[in-house]
Amino acid sequence: MQEHDAYFAFHLFAARFADDAEAERFAFEQWEPAPAADASDAEFSAWEVRNPSWRLNQELGFYMDSDFVELCTCVDYLDSLVRSEAQKALLRSRATKAFSHFILVGSQSIYGDKRSATSGPNQRQPENTATLDYLGEFNG
Repeated sequence: MQEHDAYFAFHLFAARFADDAEAERFAFEQWEPAPAADASDAEFSAWEVRNPSWRLNQELGFYMDSDFVELCTCVDYLDSLVRSEAQKALLRSRATKAFSHFILVGSQSIYGDKRSATSGPNQRQPENTATLDYLGEFNG
């Protein structure tokens, strides 16, 4: 019988944010207040187009599931999520800069590339963005 693998594959990004609130606004979906009950159909449609905003998703350019994004500040916690000692050493070597926050994105949560002209599975690996340093995929 095969033992259950408690380790999930994830992409890891690191960034420098002024505080947790700024990091949360970047990493997670943000919603404007819903229009009033008496709002017109046009006002409601415009609200739907604007919501949610999600800077992480905009910078990465992937179709992805927001339920599998995690924000953390502790390298020891990240270390506990990595299966192999070799990858733990790699993680420690890459996470030595003065990053304030780390963003984990479950590998299976990325299901398409907004920058690709073809549909189907993701065609490219994540990369650095204006805000994020890509530290790699772990447990993949």
